[in-house]
Amino acid sequence: MAFGVLLGTVLGVWLVFRLTFPWLALPMLLFALGYFVKMAAEDREFQRAVHAKIKGYSGERAVGRVLEALPEHFRVFHDVDLDGENADHVVVGPSGVFSVEVKHYAARVVAKPNGLFVNGRRNNRIVRQAWRQAHKLQEMLGIEVQPILVFVGARVEGDRAGKLPVLTVEALPGFLQDGPRRLEYSVARRIFEVLKARTR
Repeated sequence: MAFGVLLGTVLGVWLVFRLTFPWLALPMLLFALGYFVKMAAEDREFQRAVHAKIKGYSGERAVGRVLEALPEHFRVFHDVDLDGENADHVVVGPSGVFSVEVKHYAARVVAKPNGLFVNGRRNNRIVRQAWRQAHKLQEMLGIEVQPILVFVGARVEGDRAGKLPVLTVEALPGFLQDGPRRLEYSVARRIFEVLKARTR
C-alpha cells in the first residue's frame, strides 16, 4: 500500500515537472525511480510479497504446461475470473469439470480425513479457498465442479483433505483422465462458451 502511494506521488510530481519544467522531467523521473527501487529493495515485507507472487506464478505455469498436454478431448482454461478472485485453472473433459487450485510450497504437506497440514500446522484457509472457488464455478456453470488442490515443490503425503483431492503435479493427469465419463459433449460446449468469456 505504501509503495502504491509513493509511486502515485512520484508520477504526480513528474507530471508537474513535465508541464512546468519539461527539461527537468526526465532526470527527475530517473532519480525518483532509482529511489523507489532502492526503497523496495530494503523493504522485507515488499520482498516477501514479490517472492510469493513469483513462486505462485511459476507454480501455476508448471501446472498449466501439464494440463495443456492432456488429450484433445480435454479443454483447459487458465486464470478464470470469478468476480473478485480467480480460479488458477479450470479443466473440462469427459470425466467432468474441475477447478484446480495451485500452491507452490517448499514444505511437507499432509492430507488427512480431518484436514490439511503444512509443515505440521493445520491450514484450513487453502481448503476453504478451493471449495469456495468450486462453488462459485458451480453456480456460474450450473453443473457440479470438483475442486482439486495441487502442490508444486512440496512433499505430499495422503491424497485427500476430507473430500478435497490433494495431488502433486505428476498425479494430476491420471486423476483427471481415470474418472468415469460424466459429461456429454453438448453440455461441455455450453460450458466452453461461458469459460471463454471469463478467461483473462
